[in-house]
Amino acid sequence: MRAAHGSPSRVKRPLRRLFAYIPGLILTLILVLPAAARAQEIDADSIVVIERGTPSVDGWDVAEFPFKVITAPLYLLVLGLEQASQVADDTRLLRWIGYVNQELNRRSVYPTVAALGTGSGTGVALLLGQPSIDRAAWAHVRGGVTFKGYWRFLVRAGYGPEALVPGQPQNFAANAVGSMNHRHQDEFSGIGHDSREEDRSDYELDQQLVGAELGLAATRSTVLRLSSDWSEVETAPGNNARLPDVDSIFEPEEVPRFGATDRYISVGGHAEWFTRDPGLLPGRRWLRLGLRWNESASEGAADFAEIEASVGAVIPFHHDTRSLALEIGYQTARPSGEGEIPFYRLARLGGTPSAPAYRTGRFRDRDLILGRVEYSYRIWLGPRETSLLAASIFLHGGMVAHNLADDFTFGRLRPSLGIALSTITLTGSGARLEFAGGDEGLRVNFTFLAGY
Repeated sequence: MRAAHGSPSRVKRPLRRLFAYIPGLILTLILVLPAAARAQEIDADSIVVIERGTPSVDGWDVAEFPFKVITAPLYLLVLGLEQASQVADDTRLLRWIGYVNQELNRRSVYPTVAALGTGSGTGVALLLGQPSIDRAAWAHVRGGVTFKGYWRFLVRAGYGPEALVPGQPQNFAANAVGSMNHRHQDEFSGIGHDSREEDRSDYELDQQLVGAELGLAATRSTVLRLSSDWSEVETAPGNNARLPDVDSIFEPEEVPRFGATDRYISVGGHAEWFTRDPGLLPGRRWLRLGLRWNESASEGAADFAEIEASVGAVIPFHHDTRSLALEIGYQTARPSGEGEIPFYRLARLGGTPSAPAYRTGRFRDRDLILGRVEYSYRIWLGPRETSLLAASIFLHGGMVAHNLADDFTFGRLRPSLGIALSTITLTGSGARLEFAGGDEGLRVNFTFLAGY
């Protein structure tokens, strides 16, 4: 059996050096090419200017030409889907589906297609009752299941929006929730930044939770939230026949609290400053700080504090058809006294949105640092400007550590470089398809931007 920390990295150094030069190349292109001479005007439907409404060509179009060659087939696919949608509308299919949905909504039934958390897969969810309403009381029952067999059931009631965010007219919200959650194929590869991909296993997790939250909009751009909950979590070997069980390839000390029943009483506070411009690709700026204390009610489980912080911005330009996103985030879990922090409560790196080039939850440890830069451009604008299709090139870098102050170096960051295609609506829902590469090869991810 291997140790939980300190095993040697098997990543080839030349590949690491290659990824180290890529961010500089991307940033050079982004900063230098706007100063290029404007090219001659061309037809707006050519491959150089795929998006609609841009009057002429400049350095950005020259820089994006290779990227647009890659995404041109996707644009043709979108045109085909748009034509199919028009045919469906002409045959009244979409109208009939909309009518059925409206009739269900009138009877307080709200079906959706969504995910049940990271790595759960796609599924269907049903809400019975009243969705959250600004400046009014509401209550509902919600349940969902995915094709992987993950399921969730919850009862929630409250006043005001379910999630109070900056910029809303509502300045106060409160809600209470009781939930049951089952996940049975979450994967585990050990703890530490140098954990090995070969040590891949899965586990099952069942959680019951009862909690409440209060939200207060201190200013139009600032929201404060206080929360408290009681939870019980049980873990067991997973049921993925292709993978060995966690307890068959790891020693007990390498998987803290596996197979135990953990009960925690938690209280926390969260402050968020957020500004948002109108539009489908709006400018945004945010600063988030959170602190949570977890008091153990189970023998052998540690009391611990969780701290998280992130700062970032999305900067639109070029007639608001392009944007540059920058973000850096930090998480830590610090125990108090004796006992162990359960392995499923450690910070995780891997999957969308943290590290798309790696499996969901691929790396775990007490500390996490993550940075990302993403350049996006609009390639299609939907009817009445209520939806769009955007293409992106992104670079993420992150690492986990037992103690980040002792272990952090830029050379140890796990890179994720790739391209993505996203659909976005004015309500913030949509989906994202990613192709990403990193130290452990290439991955393709599909995620919903708004899940349940």
